[in-house]
Amino acid sequence: MAEIISIHVVRKRNAAAESCNHVTVRSNFGIVGDYRSEKFQIGQITLIEAETIDVMSRKLGYEIPAGSSRRQVMVKGIKLNELIGRNLRMGQILVRVEDRCNPCKKMETKIGPGARDAMNDKGGIRCRIIEGGDLHVSDKITVEIPRCPYYARLSSFCFKFISYLKQLSNKI
Repeated sequence: MAEIISIHVVRKRNAAAESCNHVTVRSNFGIVGDYRSEKFQIGQITLIEAETIDVMSRKLGYEIPAGSSRRQVMVKGIKLNELIGRNLRMGQILVRVEDRCNPCKKMETKIGPGARDAMNDKGGIRCRIIEGGDLHVSDKITVEIPRCPYYARLSSFCFKFISYLKQLSNKI
């Protein structure tokens, strides 16, 4: 069964990720206390597979510390890339998987040389928080079918559109 094996929060931009046993998650916001949390942001919470980190460690030839991927939640027992457009129940919270979370240039400095290439296509997922609550290490993860799939797709489209408009307005 799929479960959460670690949770990490970054309190300030460019600060180190802190390991937490539990966090509070707000709907349409993200993890309380994480600087990346914000309304109408596609990556309100990010997940990565522990199995991916293990493969990367073997490929790169060195141990990758938990949290260095900059993803907030590390999970095991579930293939994340297959879940785009689906809902996940993680403990008390419900998220909508919106997109892949591709690795950025920071992976080379936060993890080490070659990390960005090693994470390519396996960098985790970005999710939108539908229902908030408390999230704990060892919470179980299940895939839920949306009650109204057409509404779920429309909601995702509208959310992405608002997020895009927000990004545009910040550049002006």
